[in-house]
Formats: sequence, structure tokens, C-alpha cells
Amino acid sequence: MKSYIKYAAAFAAVVLFMAQGCKPYEEEGIELPGAPSASFEWNFIDAVDSLGQVVGIDSNRVFVTAAAVDGAFLHLWDFGNGQTSDQTSDTAYYPQEGDYTISYSVHTAGGMGSTSQALNIAQTLELPCEGNLALLTGCDNQKAWKFSEEMGAISVGPDPYSTEWYTSPAAGLETFQNDDRYQFTEDGMYLYNNNGSTMNPFEGYVETEIAIDPTMYVFTEGTGTSGEDQISLSSFSETLCGFMGVWDSGPVYDIVELTEDRLVIHGPLQTGDCQPAGGWFTMIFVVD
Repeated sequence: MKSYIKYAAAFAAVVLFMAQGCKPYEEEGIELPGAPSASFEWNFIDAVDSLGQVVGIDSNRVFVTAAAVDGAFLHLWDFGNGQTSDQTSDTAYYPQEGDYTISYSVHTAGGMGSTSQALNIAQTLELPCEGNLALLTGCDNQKAWKFSEEMGAISVGPDPYSTEWYTSPAAGLETFQNDDRYQFTEDGMYLYNNNGSTMNPFEGYVETEIAIDPTMYVFTEGTGTSGEDQISLSSFSETLCGFMGVWDSGPVYDIVELTEDRLVIHGPLQTGDCQPAGGWFTMIFVVD
């Protein structure tokens, strides 16, 4: 009887082993990441004067910032005002009162997440296109500015209006500087068309191919160094400060002289990320 029990137990063990050995191979499934969750915050930005002092809230400009998402490789914004962006944070300008929708989407390997928020702009920001603003922009007859070919088209010195460090000779600028064009629209857009490349002072004054997106500007009367009208430029992107004429100038410029066909401005040297570098540029432009 004992030998029968041993035999039966051994037979069962063999059958179990064979059953396990013949079980088909099953590869574990690949777990794909799910679509991301998109979210963002927005707020009206501070209004500042020419000295950088906060003087209130700018209720026509909004700063947006997206929540961090692991693995995100693309961010897309539609601000509902004709502006778009692919940055994680940016500033949108709404000169006209009304209701707008800010839409945001984030893309990862798992797909796309999107969200939107409503925005109300309570007042229309209007400056009459007259006086120096008309001379600067051309109003409905859009102007484009380019560097003058006269001596001193670009000059630099340690103090406002000084030129002792450098003065460019007549017709002394590079071809890729002469083909740059600068435009200010009456509704607050600043357009810099570099025709493909810009003089790069941060790498030895060499020609550098770079794409420049439109940005915004603010024109204010009487806020300059000596009471001149002033132009304040917004950043082109998170890493590129707004500038005119030369990359290491700005982002604020005083209008020293302005006629129908001539513009003279001066502004501080800066490091490329809107930090002061010490010294001042004076630059001369003419209408294209």
C-alpha cells in the first residue's frame, strides 16, 4: 500500500512538472504612459515706471505660467488675441476690452493634455496716434526704421549721451546690420526683422543666425533720462531680452530726436538677459 502511495505521488509530481513546462511563454505587457494633465495660472503683471518702480497693476497685460509636467517636450498657447507661444511661461497683451479664452496644451510621449481659462479685460488701452507716437509708428502708414549710414550711427560711452568709448565710421556697419528693420505699430507691437542674422556681441561681434519673434513695446511721454519720451521693450522670449539696433542694448530707450525720417535713441548697455552692464548706447536710424 505504501509503495502505491509513493508511486501515485511521484506520478502526480511528474504530471504537474510537465504541465508547467508546457505552459506557453507570455511576455509581460509594455505599460505606456498616460496623457498628461495640463494646468496653468495667470495674473495681471505689475505696472512699472522708467525706474523700475511698481506703480500699480497693468490690467492689459497677463503673465501665464504652466504647471511642470514630467517628460513634456512641447507647450502650445493660444491667448485668444491673435498671439501664440511655445514657452512654458509668457506674457500676453490685450489692448482691447472684452472676454478672451487662454488655451494651453502640453505634449509628452503619452499624448496631449489641454485646458483653458476665461479672461476678462475691463478697459481698452488707447493712445491717440499723434505727436511722437505718430512719428515713431507712421500710424496707418506703417514705418520701418534702419540704421543710418552716417558717422556715429552707433556710439557708446560710460554716461548717457556720451560717445567716448566708440563711434562707428561713416558707412561702417556690416551688411547684415544694414539689412535689419525695426517697426512699431500703433497698437503696441514691436517687430524686428533681422533678415536671418544679428550681430552677436557676446561671442566676439560675429554674425549669428537667430529667429526673432514679435514682441510688445510701451511708449510713454516724458519718462526718459532727461524728460524725453521713452520706449520700453518686452522680452522676445524667456531667454532673449528685447533690444533695438544692437543686441547688448536696452530694453529701455529714450527718444533723443524724432522727425518724419530720422530717429535718435539712447539706452543702457545690458547683458542680453536685461541686466545692466554699465555704459550707454546712442544710435541713429532713418526711415527705410
